[in-house]
Amino acid sequence: MSDVDEELLTGGGLNEVVRVGSTVRRPAGPWAPRVHELLRRLAPLGFTPEVHGIDPEGREVLGYLPGEVGHPPLSEALRSEETLVAYARMMRRLHDASVSMVGTDGWQLPTLEPAEVVCHGDLAPYNVVFAGGLPVGVIDWDTAHPAPRWWDVAYAVYCLAPFSPEWGTPESRWQRAELFCSEYGCPSEGIADHVLTRLADMVRTIRENPAFHVQRAEKHDEYYLSHVEHIRAGRAVLAYR
Repeated sequence: MSDVDEELLTGGGLNEVVRVGSTVRRPAGPWAPRVHELLRRLAPLGFTPEVHGIDPEGREVLGYLPGEVGHPPLSEALRSEETLVAYARMMRRLHDASVSMVGTDGWQLPTLEPAEVVCHGDLAPYNVVFAGGLPVGVIDWDTAHPAPRWWDVAYAVYCLAPFSPEWGTPESRWQRAELFCSEYGCPSEGIADHVLTRLADMVRTIRENPAFHVQRAEKHDEYYLSHVEHIRAGRAVLAYR
């Protein structure tokens, strides 16, 4: 593949992303320099794409991470406890390595207090690359910003436990939520409230952000709201903390 051969990468919801050889080119917002600083800070962990700068067309150039992206619905291989445990441990390592950048500005999203780490902001399986069922990389860092740890933890729990009716039983979902929190190293108490807060933010973003016109047309907001009702019903039966 030459420098001018571009392969469109599908699956993203907002940006046009292309692969050129061993690199990925994607639109670069004003926050790109700060995100690139974060990626360089996290690079020793091995979970982030290599930063190659900006190309002549103004696109950021990042290393391509080979593997399986966890697009929904998740495969059986990505629903294992081994995957969940590795995911939680990866998130904890990424968060811990970001602490020194709390207090910086220049991010796309405002700081969410009490800021403890730099959260990815959308650390769902569709932004994670897997190999052999285990997470090996994290992509699409545009929404990174200083925030409390639970901001990322809650959304990952929602996606992986999950607090939704797609698979598993209510009991098994709560057990997976507790396992994720335990492996990350945070309390599971209050996690259902955090998940509800994240879903409310997702609904608000879809309805108010002009960039989410496709998601509005596809009624993603109604999809999340249906899960809100499911969580509220489930916590009444299982006493979700």
